[in-house]
Amino acid sequence: MPARLAAVTPRRFAVAWLAGLAAALLLTWWLRAGNSASVAFVFVCSVDNVPPPDFPDVLFTFALEPLPVFLLLSAAAAYLVMWAHVRAAGRGRLFPAWRLAAFLVGIGLVILTVFGPLAGYDRVFLFVHMIQHFILITIAPPLILLGSPMTLLLVAAGPRRRERWIYPITHARWFELFTNPVVGLVLFAAVPVIWYITPLFERSFTNDWLHFGGYALFLFAGIHYWWPIVGGNPTHWNLPHPVRLFYLFALVPIHAFLGSLFYEPSRVLYEELAAQPRLWGPSPLLDQQIGGAIMFLAGEAIGLIAVIAAAAAWARADEREAKRVDARLAREKARASAP
Repeated sequence: MPARLAAVTPRRFAVAWLAGLAAALLLTWWLRAGNSASVAFVFVCSVDNVPPPDFPDVLFTFALEPLPVFLLLSAAAAYLVMWAHVRAAGRGRLFPAWRLAAFLVGIGLVILTVFGPLAGYDRVFLFVHMIQHFILITIAPPLILLGSPMTLLLVAAGPRRRERWIYPITHARWFELFTNPVVGLVLFAAVPVIWYITPLFERSFTNDWLHFGGYALFLFAGIHYWWPIVGGNPTHWNLPHPVRLFYLFALVPIHAFLGSLFYEPSRVLYEELAAQPRLWGPSPLLDQQIGGAIMFLAGEAIGLIAVIAAAAAWARADEREAKRVDARLAREKARASAP
């Protein structure tokens, strides 16, 4: 299989991509016309034709939007082809199989979160949307970045394309400023807060462009935030270990604030959600409180895990530095004692 993928040329990939795009557009038209399909116990429909939630059917309902699914699969396919090309060129040491697995799992998690069983009812249950939010901004981005997609692109592009197309962007002053970790931290905090305290969230219930745009914004903010933390991708900003710990600790108050935003109020914040028919599930107020608890508890847990991992990485770095110093002193001592 890697050998076959390595034989895929840019022209072949472009032809296959156009054919896939046409199929995705055709399937979108078919679903938007009100059609649906059942495959065994799985029910596939569009976001506009999701049936009222009824347990356990909610676990097997997929609100499929073919075009964005196709774009995500295209990213996975492009990564897979570049990975095969790089390994065939003898650079496989830089991109072991676990990086490929991490990237594909991250993309798969995005697809399952945005278009799987959760997607069918994220306009009915707030706690479902909170799970999606948490996965898209906190869990999927580190997995995608562990695949080192930017480094893979730089290696696969070759010297001529790097110099002509990629370096003019990555070496630009505006790109350096935009990728500043402070910008990532602000996006990570501001995007969800603005999304939930302004009318944007409620308007996304009836506007598909806004609905999926919100998903994309969460994923973008998450990737921007995690970029300087997850190694393997080029960056202008190499954070010292103490700064990295402080940067990761910001996960805790941000998620605590979002959790309290939904858990503490004694009234339903979004009347549009309260008006949705429910054949199963918690009441609107309990649903809201569950969503707040998920954001608080899961956010605190991920923040703690990330801080512990960063502290362990700091300890390993100090240990490696101590070994280098000891080795250098030993060499100097040996030279000084030589006749």
